Amino acid sequence: MRKWILVIGMIVALFAAAFATTVVTLGGWVSSPVEQKAMEAVVDAFNQEYAGQIELKYQPIAGNYTLKLTSELSAGNAPDIFYLDSSYAQQFIRSGAIYPLNFFVKKYNFPVSDFSPSLLKPFEYNGRIYGFPKDFSTLVLFYNKKLFDKYHVAYPTSNWTWRDLLDAAEKLSHPKDGVYGLGLYSNALNRVLPFIYQNGGKLVNPNLSTALGDPEDIQAIKFYFDLHTKYKVAVSPQDVGAGWLGDEFGKEKVAMIESGPWAYSFLKEEYPQVDFGVAPLPMNRKRATMIYTVCYAIPRTSKNKDAAFKAMEFLLGKGMKIFTEKLGVIPTRDSIIKSEKLMSNPVKRIFIEGKEYGHAWFIPTPSGNSSKLLDNVNSLFQEIWSGKTTVKEAIKKIVSNYDSWVSGQ
Repeated sequence: MRKWILVIGMIVALFAAAFATTVVTLGGWVSSPVEQKAMEAVVDAFNQEYAGQIELKYQPIAGNYTLKLTSELSAGNAPDIFYLDSSYAQQFIRSGAIYPLNFFVKKYNFPVSDFSPSLLKPFEYNGRIYGFPKDFSTLVLFYNKKLFDKYHVAYPTSNWTWRDLLDAAEKLSHPKDGVYGLGLYSNALNRVLPFIYQNGGKLVNPNLSTALGDPEDIQAIKFYFDLHTKYKVAVSPQDVGAGWLGDEFGKEKVAMIESGPWAYSFLKEEYPQVDFGVAPLPMNRKRATMIYTVCYAIPRTSKNKDAAFKAMEFLLGKGMKIFTEKLGVIPTRDSIIKSEKLMSNPVKRIFIEGKEYGHAWFIPTPSGNSSKLLDNVNSLFQEIWSGKTTVKEAIKKIVSNYDSWVSGQ
């Protein structure tokens, strides 16, 4: 009798284990309350659909996200799914901490072709995919219609060139009125890069050496900083007592800025009285913009990789629809862009079209780590802006120190 009880007990235990709910954790940085609520809505929808099979638990990582994530990955207790920004994803991928997704892509026939190559590039390495982007942003030109009308300047068009940008900025700059033509960041490589790409330049060569010393790059960098130092038509937020470009634009200190969808939402909420429009960034030799994106990734240490990918599949499908609708950001999947008819929205259309000619924000280096390089380049850019050094001198320092700034990281 006792033997039968033990056998039955074992059967019950095996049956229960077979139908036990797998818990999958999702980690991301702490953002705005609106974004957190949007993600919580996605998680709730997933848990309803997969009740009794997989439970997704959202666990935002407070504080210094990359530092804490690095620590958790080292300790083997990182979330089963987490965010990785394109700007530093390669660092984590090259370290071996991220699990390649090709096996699951094949197993579940996941539609990789539904994502533009430009959005996937930051998360690929040696022919493998290590993450799929959850949403994306591109840079466009914001312009203040009231200031353009006041100073009798025609609104920007999709055919604007650098010459058009400068001409308009000169007509819109009236220091006595406290107004300047253009707002730019004084020390941000990722905002100078669109000008480099527009001029036919590139960030790195195929062997990952720097291309910032190339003639096309130097010409573009010089034009960017000349807008402030030579033509006196561009000011940074700090130059006029503002916190960031959106604030500078909202206070109507500048007539134009290059920014993304986050500025659109900010202006609508914080400065509803400002009448503005958006247009593609001006071009020179070609059209170009920056792409900012974040992926979902799975760590090698996850014990629930299969369930995690199923959760990721939802996050990148039904979940993406929920998240992007609630937050107003742009989905990464072409099928969702089409089904939601986002191209019929004239503003979102401009942001979306940017992914076809844009460049993802990351710096390819041998190790994948570019933090030291970025700190030094941005510091030199600040010196150019403030007149402490010239473009020629700064580029000379960058080229001569580049290898040391990207080695051993």
